[in-house]
Amino acid sequence: MRILSARQPGGACAPPRSGGGATMTAFTLDDFVSIEVSEQPSYDSTGTRLAFRSNRSGVSQAWLIPAAGGEARQLTDTGGVIYQVAFRPGRDELLYIADDGGDEQYQLHLLDLTSGASRPLASMPRVIHAFGGWSEDGRLLSYASNRRNPSFFDLYVLDVDSSEERMVFEHDGNLEASRFSPDGRAVLFRTLNQEQPGDCNLWLLDLESGEPRLLTEHDDLSEWTHSHIHPAGAVLTLANDGREFFGLERIDLATLEREVLLAHDWDVEALALTPDGTRLAIVVNEDGYGRLEAYEVTADARLGARIALDAMPAGVASTPAWRPDGSAFAFTFEGPRHVPDVWVAEVATGRLGRLTSSQTRGLPLESLPEPRLIRYTSFDGREIPAFYYVPDDAPRDGSLACLVLVHGGPEMQSRPALWGRYSAPHYLLARGDVALLVPNVRGSSGYGKEWGHADDVEKRMDSVRDLIAAADWLAATGEVDPDRIGVMGGSYGGFMVLAAITEAPERWSAAVNLYGIANFETFLKFTGAWRRKHRSREYGEDPAFLRSISPIHKAHLIRTPMLVFQGDHDVRVPPEESEQIVETVRRNEGIVEYVVYPEEGHGFHKLAHRLDLSRRVVDFVDAHLRGPKGQE
Repeated sequence: MRILSARQPGGACAPPRSGGGATMTAFTLDDFVSIEVSEQPSYDSTGTRLAFRSNRSGVSQAWLIPAAGGEARQLTDTGGVIYQVAFRPGRDELLYIADDGGDEQYQLHLLDLTSGASRPLASMPRVIHAFGGWSEDGRLLSYASNRRNPSFFDLYVLDVDSSEERMVFEHDGNLEASRFSPDGRAVLFRTLNQEQPGDCNLWLLDLESGEPRLLTEHDDLSEWTHSHIHPAGAVLTLANDGREFFGLERIDLATLEREVLLAHDWDVEALALTPDGTRLAIVVNEDGYGRLEAYEVTADARLGARIALDAMPAGVASTPAWRPDGSAFAFTFEGPRHVPDVWVAEVATGRLGRLTSSQTRGLPLESLPEPRLIRYTSFDGREIPAFYYVPDDAPRDGSLACLVLVHGGPEMQSRPALWGRYSAPHYLLARGDVALLVPNVRGSSGYGKEWGHADDVEKRMDSVRDLIAAADWLAATGEVDPDRIGVMGGSYGGFMVLAAITEAPERWSAAVNLYGIANFETFLKFTGAWRRKHRSREYGEDPAFLRSISPIHKAHLIRTPMLVFQGDHDVRVPPEESEQIVETVRRNEGIVEYVVYPEEGHGFHKLAHRLDLSRRVVDFVDAHLRGPKGQE
């Protein structure tokens, strides 16, 4: 059953065809897969250098670049994936986070940039260490860990100089560490409500007394995130208490009075504050597009004047990080025609400029199709937002093939940027003969609380009906051949793929399932212990109901050819989920190909595996969506 090694690097798939996209004819699938991603910037204390993550070496590692621009150099070569980097304040040292072969047991390491030596900070086999933040003087580090019990996370503080580690708050539940107060005497953390997804509380812990203080007493489902303590004695945070969408909120630490400083009819999804609290930057998620805003902050921690910034290209900004002197902030930007790179916004001029130069393999990005934001009607009349990509020179006579890409989560959101995640579909789009539809079915984030909870428990299959309605909408356009519609997704998106081809097998001609949930009973039994309770509240606990929504119990209905991918170290959706569905389809004499990649977890990071996966997807789509009628 298992294919444990990728194909050897070699011949690439056929190049894109000519026509309106004639400039793409010289490029291959391997070019798309090998495009680099640079992201998650972190300034050093001098503001003269930035660290960031990049897969330039084939897998994400830590890199360094001068803040004024110039040549980037690789800092780490761990052989595995680096998930996050953060400079230590006041030192020439960099924190980085890694695991072992995708097992998600995150370990914290400290790299000395002068000597090149690395040492573990918080490291223990089969234990997760989730970074919270540095104190301003760089002495203390906060993190959450499930060391005491695999199901629970406690709050830890580490004195990096003395190596003294303390568990400062014990919690029988899920907890996330956050930032320190400016004087380093207190630390923020939040506890997640495991009985109800989409709800949490924000706390402030006094490190001397050990006393936690609840900052967010509330009755409705509400969350607080991206929290910072301002020197004026207030917390600036993103919150959705009493509202559909996340806005910027101020919590007075003396009175606990909460005040909304900024609210849009969209989520504010990222917040960065300068060390002295005089400026902030946010990202507004406007119908999937990530838009930057920046503001002066008054001495009493309220908003001052808005800082003028140049217009951004269409796409998604994320992970803003301020230069320590507040004169600029760096951020990640990607879009339909922009690969992920680190950009910088200068406060004095408002100018936005790209700092890193991720290699694009010579691809003329400007000739790639931009998506059209559409809304289609689902079974109950609700409008489903989606990004629709159509090749510029594609036939509009009803012969076009289309691949529907469905995100995971389920509380995620598809954005107008495909780089680094969907290389094969991106290549098919550029080739000019396959369209892409990328919906955000109910349950997706970014559209308010009600939409995010519209697929909870007994409403689970409503989101599947939204996906089936996508195929109906495509057929009704007159552009797409109803017999050439495929579906692709990973994780919870893989469940959506399996549900789609069992609930409406006649709609789909091809299915690509990446580590999807096939059986909710076995998934909840074997997923990581720290995830189990939270996910059982999301999906339900009644065995009969779980069986009713599990595709494995309807697998005899599958007649759609299927391609399945799995990582053998996946702790979120263990390999048994893929094995169950593959065994059942094969027993029923269905068409299924199964590929397992070694030393990969919940997602595939190694270049050889990404190349292999993409080649297989293109071959599969060509066989089942483009041929035989689609052959030219």
